[in-house]
Amino acid sequence: MKRKLSIVLSFLGLFSAGLFSASILHAKETLDDGLLWSTKAEINEKFGKPTYLYCEEEPFRRYMIVKPEEESMLRATFLYDVIIHDFYYLTRNDHNLEYRFYYGEDMSEGKKTYRAKEYSIKFLDTPIPLGRVAEFIPEFKPAYQSPKVYQERLVNLNNIRLIFVTEKVNDLSKKIGSLFVDPDKDIKDWSLSYKVILSDGEPENVSTNSMVKEVTVAVDGEYRIGKTAHAFGTKLVKNPLQ
Repeated sequence: MKRKLSIVLSFLGLFSAGLFSASILHAKETLDDGLLWSTKAEINEKFGKPTYLYCEEEPFRRYMIVKPEEESMLRATFLYDVIIHDFYYLTRNDHNLEYRFYYGEDMSEGKKTYRAKEYSIKFLDTPIPLGRVAEFIPEFKPAYQSPKVYQERLVNLNNIRLIFVTEKVNDLSKKIGSLFVDPDKDIKDWSLSYKVILSDGEPENVSTNSMVKEVTVAVDGEYRIGKTAHAFGTKLVKNPLQ
């Protein structure tokens, strides 16, 4: 009897450990920034109640920004079940930031789940030197190890954009890219990336002192960047953070 009880307890222990491990693995299913692919509920749990809600309607590009208390009114305005995105206004190190989380629909588990497909951060007070961005945006830290950095000039604007492409390509990064960014099956090098927009008039000789006004976190890759290189005058440059 004792032997049978021991076997049952051992089985239950292994089963519980398996469930615990599975839950841990599921909880860690994000990229190295820690936020991409998070569910809308997980973002709300981490950052709290959004400051504003935002949604837009295709193909007419009608959009609305409202307070969370007006969500029902927002939904009633549109003809179908639109995706509602979250805007947060935060203060870090005495600087005001705007985090914008954009969600996409994931049906891989047999039900509709809204997941963070991209998010952007704006410095609302003054631009920040590139070398200090991670002090205010901890999600930016993987950019320091990016082996490839592309420099572009935004069309019709006096701004330089840097794209820091990290090295790690995995099933999750490829899934986010094909699902939310570009369905082109030839793109197989999706990885965590950071699009950094410098302040107006910043010179092309980029350094850690170059002033940054906005950062967008998403997935990207050399193949996708090459598809638009002719339009932006894209060129490969040394990582200024190394």
